[in-house]
Amino acid sequence: MSAEEVVASVKNTAVVAAAKLHRARYRRATGRTLIEGPATLAEAVQAGHRVHEVFGLDEMARAMAREAGSVFHQVTGRVLQRVAGTETPRGPVAVIAIPDPVIPVDRPVLVAWGVSDPGNCGTLLRTAAAFGYGYVAGPESADSWSPKVLRSAAGGHFRTTVGQVVAVADLGRREIIGTVPSGGQAAGPISAHAAIVVGSEAHGLPPEVLERCDLLVSISMPGGSESLNAAVAGAIVAYLGTAGAED
Repeated sequence: MSAEEVVASVKNTAVVAAAKLHRARYRRATGRTLIEGPATLAEAVQAGHRVHEVFGLDEMARAMAREAGSVFHQVTGRVLQRVAGTETPRGPVAVIAIPDPVIPVDRPVLVAWGVSDPGNCGTLLRTAAAFGYGYVAGPESADSWSPKVLRSAAGGHFRTTVGQVVAVADLGRREIIGTVPSGGQAAGPISAHAAIVVGSEAHGLPPEVLERCDLLVSISMPGGSESLNAAVAGAIVAYLGTAGAED
């Protein structure tokens, strides 16, 4: 086998392995995921995340791979599309290590509980980063490190902490604030040790979570709507929570 054939074989193996990262099982097995676009890659590098490989079309992508200290694979647009899993990918696409989950003790957290839509989870994570919260994924929520959630979060993963819990008790000694469509108190400022828990649009928070909540809050909707999109509701409550927040 010639040197060119060896390089081609290695590159093809890397492409196949990267494309598999769109499957949750493969992400769990390897501890890796995919990020896309120069801005997101730059944020990951600045935040100190390990970048294993970069797939790109041009010298700009090669330079970013060099800065990240990672392997660079120059590929065609068609191959980049295969790795990214999108119709019109914004190269470069990089394989990064998934960090261990973290639940901060020095700030409030925004928790997605049973929020299965990756777009909603990504928006909640982006919201958490914007308002100084940690983000936590509860049971049956979308995988925080899936490429779809990463795209929706627009770099939020690298500006806040990302945690995971299987029970309310895993949140630690916090005031648990549950969001409900109606019947709760008006949303307002929260303490630095609170957890805002957002449920799915279809089912809301399960009874076992509601029972553990110290406070239930609702958003006034004078326009007559019965409920809000989960990510929108979480963003409003999180924003109101930052107004005059106490330690």
